[in-house]
Amino acid sequence: MGLDIPSSYRLIGATKLLAVVVIIGLIQHVEMLIHALRFDLLGMVPVIVTILVLISGVLACIGLFLGQKWGFIPLYFYIPAVTLFLQFSLIPFIPNVFPAKYHDIAIMVINGLVLLYSVLLLLRRMETNYIQDY
Repeated sequence: MGLDIPSSYRLIGATKLLAVVVIIGLIQHVEMLIHALRFDLLGMVPVIVTILVLISGVLACIGLFLGQKWGFIPLYFYIPAVTLFLQFSLIPFIPNVFPAKYHDIAIMVINGLVLLYSVLLLLRRMETNYIQDY
């Protein structure tokens, strides 16, 4: 099951899955981003940082969904920025399982795992390209 699919296709599929995770995170928090840009509700986070986070998320979605490696570059800005500045979880609803005082820790762990997965995925994609070149 799945052994007949070449690994490069599976890696591109995993990259597209990562793009879907980012898209879901953006859609889930779009109204908070809009309010932050309109009313500057996030007093500690400047509007420019919010705009850069939004742009990097959109660029990461485009690049990853197209299966391009350059999509990982804005993703590596987006994940830490979303975690530290905006405190969004990339995988929705999981932090709500934990008590309220552990939401921040759950968000950091979830987004850290997504970041680790994206690093490993990029390394695997680079490894398969290296092997296919020979």
